[in-house]
Amino acid sequence: MISSVSCRNFRSLEAVDLPLESFTAIVGPNGVGKTTILKAIGMVLGDVWPSIRSFRLPQDFTRFEATKDLSINVAFEPPLIHEDIVGATHAITGLRVRCAPYRRATKQAERGDLHVEFEPLGAKGEPPMVAVRRVAGGKPEYRPLSVSTGLRDQARVLMIDHRRSVVQHLPSARGSALARLFEPARRELEAAEGKGAQALARFRESYEIAMEALRTPRVQQVEETIRDTARRMIGFLGSAAMEEVDVRFTFADPANPLNSLRLVYQEGDLVVPAEELGLGIQSALVVGIFEALRHLGGPVGTVVIEEPEMYLHPQAQRYFHRLLAEMADRGSCQVLYATHSPIFAPATRFETIRLVRKDPGQMSRVSLVSDPADREFLAAQRSAHKLALSSDPTTSELLFARRVLLVEGPGDRLAVLLTAERLNQDLDAEDLAVVPCGTKTAIPFFARTCCALGVDFCILHDEDLLPEEGDEQRRAQIRKDNANAARLNKEIREMAGEQANVFMLQPSLEQCVAVGRSASQKPRRVIEALGVLETEGFPQPLRDAVAALVR
Repeated sequence: MISSVSCRNFRSLEAVDLPLESFTAIVGPNGVGKTTILKAIGMVLGDVWPSIRSFRLPQDFTRFEATKDLSINVAFEPPLIHEDIVGATHAITGLRVRCAPYRRATKQAERGDLHVEFEPLGAKGEPPMVAVRRVAGGKPEYRPLSVSTGLRDQARVLMIDHRRSVVQHLPSARGSALARLFEPARRELEAAEGKGAQALARFRESYEIAMEALRTPRVQQVEETIRDTARRMIGFLGSAAMEEVDVRFTFADPANPLNSLRLVYQEGDLVVPAEELGLGIQSALVVGIFEALRHLGGPVGTVVIEEPEMYLHPQAQRYFHRLLAEMADRGSCQVLYATHSPIFAPATRFETIRLVRKDPGQMSRVSLVSDPADREFLAAQRSAHKLALSSDPTTSELLFARRVLLVEGPGDRLAVLLTAERLNQDLDAEDLAVVPCGTKTAIPFFARTCCALGVDFCILHDEDLLPEEGDEQRRAQIRKDNANAARLNKEIREMAGEQANVFMLQPSLEQCVAVGRSASQKPRRVIEALGVLETEGFPQPLRDAVAALVR
């Protein structure tokens, strides 16, 4: 598993160290560096071997300053393993790509020219010395280990970009989801004996019959023309092997038939290759591939996805998020993704969130809930308020907004939105969010999350302290309720600390607008009551909370 990625002078990631979980959601506004983090991982572990051509120069350097070293370090836990020629094993804790200028002139380059180094890192942060060959007397010769394809393949990731093309996942794409799913089938077909070998022999026989049927005189004429021209051109190039050259058409590889499989989509009598479909349907097929991977595939390493919500409607987003979470939770693979969707960034899974921010003119920074005390508190709160915390995806808007106002429930949120409208404040245009916490008792959870992630916030809630009235039994119950409310009010104030303004409606929003505590359909009646008031008649804490939000 990738345990962390560290970047130095790579685009907006001037100095970023990002710990990763088995399931990690990278969230934040547009243009802050989320995709750059995924590209950094792909640079080290993607399909293309890192080289000078992998970089856009000097654009990939922070502030275009190509005189500094650019480095990307991907760390692993557990480490990768290399065994040298004498049988000694070496733990490889990370792989590092470095693009840097030469410090002095060489035979191949001038001082200042850029070059790329791709290095394995041992426990000391440098390439370990390993035995590479035996010299006279049988003694091994030691050199710093270099990255081999085999070593890199131990940690190769499945990269899925925002285009969501089915072609990325077909068996012919190296390291794709279907290639991994079909690997056991390929081994079955390659078995020297048994049903697999018999099936492969039947395929080859049927393949040859099919090809003969396709090779009409016209096809043969085209083949001959291409072959004869190619032979002449090869002869001009001085090759003596031109008579050995043959050219013919084929539609499959009989030696590896699984690689030739393609998905097709059929609706009634209409049959269409999957890669020709709209991206919405292709996305649905990609989700289906991952469902097969979840049920049938073994461990597949790390899956990196850019905007998994792309082209999926909300119900499909929830299904795909649940599928990916289950794959990671049961250890089938590590899942990393960057997202703009609250569905894929539930604040209740606080340990998975990596919040990326970038102030104007500044470089990217990443925050996460890392303090053990924060994690312990939030885990306990999540267990206590599980249903309320998971019911509304709008709670995750706190991860995307510039500033948030935490309120008790959806009725309070409607009241704040109406107040903002009356005050001519467009909250969406100002990148502000009103987050309903579900219940007042859940406010400390979201306040602590905001504090841990460095999210600017304020709070609006009911005081809930009632006058003691009625008979003694009723008065005793009110005293008990007031004591509980006072404790919760104090907890909310302490949780907010100095970061946030806390506004209290006394004793509650409903009673501020003359809606009884036992009234039915309270949210609707509160909005109706506010609707007939002049703006100056709105409860002062409500107006103050909006002013604090838009400050």
